[in-house]
Amino acid sequence: MKFSTLAASVAFALSAVSALPLNHSVLSRRADTCPTDVLSCSAESKGVSSCCLPEMGLILLVQQWYNGLGPADEFTIHGLWPDTCSGGQGPSTGCDSNRIYSDIETRLNDYKGGPALVDQLNTYWASYKGDNNAFWAHEWSKHGTCISNIAPSCSSNFVKDQDVYHYFNKTLELRTQYNLYQALAAAGITPGSTPQVADMHTAIQKAFGVDAQINCNSGSLSEIWLYFKVKNNDEYVTTAPLSKGSCKGAINYPKKSGSITPSKTSAAAVTSQPAATSAPAATSAPAASTNAPTATSPTGPIPTGKQTGKCSVSGATVCVSPGTSNQYSKCNQGNWVLNQCKTGLVCYSDTNTSTHCA
Repeated sequence: MKFSTLAASVAFALSAVSALPLNHSVLSRRADTCPTDVLSCSAESKGVSSCCLPEMGLILLVQQWYNGLGPADEFTIHGLWPDTCSGGQGPSTGCDSNRIYSDIETRLNDYKGGPALVDQLNTYWASYKGDNNAFWAHEWSKHGTCISNIAPSCSSNFVKDQDVYHYFNKTLELRTQYNLYQALAAAGITPGSTPQVADMHTAIQKAFGVDAQINCNSGSLSEIWLYFKVKNNDEYVTTAPLSKGSCKGAINYPKKSGSITPSKTSAAAVTSQPAATSAPAATSAPAASTNAPTATSPTGPIPTGKQTGKCSVSGATVCVSPGTSNQYSKCNQGNWVLNQCKTGLVCYSDTNTSTHCA
C-alpha cells in the first residue's frame, strides 16, 4: 500500500513538472512548446521563449553591390543582422562571449556538409579586403551570436558548430530566395544604368510584396536591406523597412567585374543545391597577363593573370599570380570565374590547365 502511494505521488510530481513552461537556459527547447503562428516583434510574442523566436526579432538581410565581389549579375552578402524591434543594434562585441570564433572556415569545413557551404560563401559572401574567414568571423561573432533561437542551449541534440552552420546556410537561403538582381532586372533595371530610386523601390515591392531600404555611396548603389520577422522558429517573413535608405533621385547602378552566372540555380543554399565551385575576387585583382588564355589546349605556355570571358575546358584553372596570390581563374560551365585558395595558401601552376594550392 505504501509502495502504491509512493508511486502515485512520483507520477503526480512528474506530470506537474512536465506541465511547467521550459526555461531554455536550463532545459533544451521542445518543438511542441513553441507557437507556430506568432511573429517576433508582435504583441503576441511577448513572453514567448527566446528559443522559439529570436529575442532580437527584427532581422535584416544586407546585400551589397560591390565591384570585384561575386558574379557580375548577383548581389553578394554583407550580413544577416538581428536588431531590436525598434531597429536598435545589438552589442558591438556580440551576444555570447563563449561563441566568439576566429576560425569559421575551419569550423565549417569540419562540419558535415560544411565544405560545400564554404564554396558557396566564397562566391556569395566574400570580403572586399580579401580575407573571407575574417569577414565571416566578424559577422558571426557580432551578429550570429545574437540570434537567440539557434543557441546551443535551445537544441536537445546540439552538434558542435550546428549554430554556426545554421547561421551561414540560412543567410544563403534567404539571398537565393530574395534575389535582388532578378527583381530589378525584371523591371528593366540592370547594371550600367542610372535608374530612379523610386523605380527600384517599385520593382522590389512588386517582386517580394514589401519594400526595402536602398543605400548609396556618393550617388552609386551600395547596399539593399530587406527586413524580416520570424515565426515558427525558423520561418522568415518579410516586413516593411524602417527607412527608405540614403539613395535619392537618379542613381548610378554600375556594372561590376565578374562572369555572368550560367544558371540562376547555382546560387542556391547548400541544403537544396550542390555547391557552386566559383568564388569571388578581392577588391582589386592583380592585372591580367598579356598572354591570351591557352587553357583550351593541353600544351603551350602556362598562362597567368585573371582570365575572363568564355572557356572550353571545364575545370581548367589558371593562377592569377603564381606563388604570390591565392586567386585563380576556373573554367566553370563555359565561363571563367575567379576563385581563391583557402586562407593561408597560395596558387601554384602545374600545367597550362591545372594548378594547386599550397
